[in-house]
Amino acid sequence: MEPAANEPAEDEIPEGFDYAPAAAVTTVASDEAHESKPHEGVVLLVVLTTFLNGLVLSFQPLFQRFEQHQRLFDMAVPFGIYHWSRSVSVAFGVALVCLAFNLFNRKKASWYIAVVGLTLSLVIHVLRALMELHGGGDSQDALAGFSVFTCVLNLALLLIYRTRFNVKSDPRNIKQGVIILALTLLVAIAYGVIGFSILARRDFGIEFQIQDAFMRTLRLFLLIGNDDLTPHTRFAQWFLESLNLAGGISGAIAFFSLFRPIEYKLRTVPAERALMRKVLDESGKDALDNYKLLPDKSYIFSDNKQCAAAYRAALDVAIHLGDPVGPTDQLPSFLRGFVSMCHRNGWKVAFMQVTDRNLQMYRDCGLSVLKIGEDAIVDLDKFAKETKDKKDFRSRNKKLEKEGYKLQKLSPPHSDALIAELKAISDEWLSLPGRRERTFSLGYFDKEQLKSDTVFVLLAPDGTKLAFVNQVKSYAPGEVSIDMMRHKNEVPNGSMDYLFCKLLVALHDEGFKRFSLGLAAMSGVGETTDASLEEKAVHQIYEHMNRFFSYKGLRRYKSKFDPTWEGRYLVYESGTPGLLRTTLAILRVAEPD
Repeated sequence: MEPAANEPAEDEIPEGFDYAPAAAVTTVASDEAHESKPHEGVVLLVVLTTFLNGLVLSFQPLFQRFEQHQRLFDMAVPFGIYHWSRSVSVAFGVALVCLAFNLFNRKKASWYIAVVGLTLSLVIHVLRALMELHGGGDSQDALAGFSVFTCVLNLALLLIYRTRFNVKSDPRNIKQGVIILALTLLVAIAYGVIGFSILARRDFGIEFQIQDAFMRTLRLFLLIGNDDLTPHTRFAQWFLESLNLAGGISGAIAFFSLFRPIEYKLRTVPAERALMRKVLDESGKDALDNYKLLPDKSYIFSDNKQCAAAYRAALDVAIHLGDPVGPTDQLPSFLRGFVSMCHRNGWKVAFMQVTDRNLQMYRDCGLSVLKIGEDAIVDLDKFAKETKDKKDFRSRNKKLEKEGYKLQKLSPPHSDALIAELKAISDEWLSLPGRRERTFSLGYFDKEQLKSDTVFVLLAPDGTKLAFVNQVKSYAPGEVSIDMMRHKNEVPNGSMDYLFCKLLVALHDEGFKRFSLGLAAMSGVGETTDASLEEKAVHQIYEHMNRFFSYKGLRRYKSKFDPTWEGRYLVYESGTPGLLRTTLAILRVAEPD
């Protein structure tokens, strides 16, 4: 439930008093074993070794000069190849330094590239070490031997701890990176060929033909170089520098694309939604579970298909709505598997609006818990016998009943004409500033879904429809809730109180025991002596930002129904930085696509 924009009058419902959620897409995966910590010691050892090895490879060629090894001139080793091997060493070194940061995030793609690169580098190092040995070097021999040793050590560590590097990169991004690399290289080569071709003789003292221009460009991009080219003009010097820049940018773009995290892509698989419904029927526990069936979430199931999670990824955070669903004894193992899957995809995890049933389970997984508000649960028996006759409701109800207002229950299926009338009410409600459709855990108007919902409509004396709510299922025994609450901008004073009073009595008469009024954000947060610093900070927001968001007004309105307040929590990881990222991700998933 989103907070209202302004402090409500005593008899008005705050703007944020809108129930609905949205939910689900799907990709089936199985339960998994508990993963090791992402940044444990062995991972740091591999990262540090890779980083240092990259530095050695990068700087070693600076201390080895060709002319210091005169016997190399007697070998069948062209200077271009020797120079090329040194350039490749520098390129591998820089790549390893960059790869170290991705290895820190346990990227599988970076592991493969590092292994291949180190293997090639080792081969080149051995060959060059043999060249240096035959060339009569001294200190250079020791340095070359040290480089070979660091490569072997780094490669061995990567192979020994290969299972620790299992975080996926998005295959679509890898493919896109290869395509981008090919296109940018083609553009860069074309740039070089055209550039060399139009240069005047005075720039290099040479006239370049197309074939020669192509070979010169290719040699530069293959790091062989063009040592016989001496720029005679500033323009020629600038051209060579710009050509190097073009090649560098091409490689950087492709390199970045390889390690981007898995991106969330919405796909609806009806069979998975049906399976999710089955899991909820067997193990669902509250009103929020119903919103795991709407189409803006992905699913993951345990191997035995008894546990399920409904989530959406944004800003590299997988936001799960409520608690995972399943038999209580299986949830800890399933939670570890879900967290492991998210980490392999390069995501942090967060659980939004969870109950207090499983807080220790989340803490056992190393996750942090923050209270974010309280859910208002109305005892319908108490309301029907006592609360409805209190002053807040009694006088207004009598007045509106006397004037001819009434609440009408409409059972599905509904006609297109009725849906059109409800749509007009919804559009008018949304027309005021600060009101807009949201998704994920708040309601939005869906014509097809609404056709199958039970709808309660507030009728004026002349039969005009003024407001409506749609009833939705809660998976808590005996509990019921609503999704949307929409009304026209011009409604009689106290009419929404009347609607809810009549609604709750009607639901009581149907045999329901509890009614969920939804979340009162920041309510009851940071008020205990053992509250965390984060909860105390949220409490200060609750106290000082009320003038802008009416958090207290929302709680005061719901308090009129004499509810029981049940805590709701946000579960997240990575401390304060993770909390900030999670907050931004929640804002992102709440916006309609």
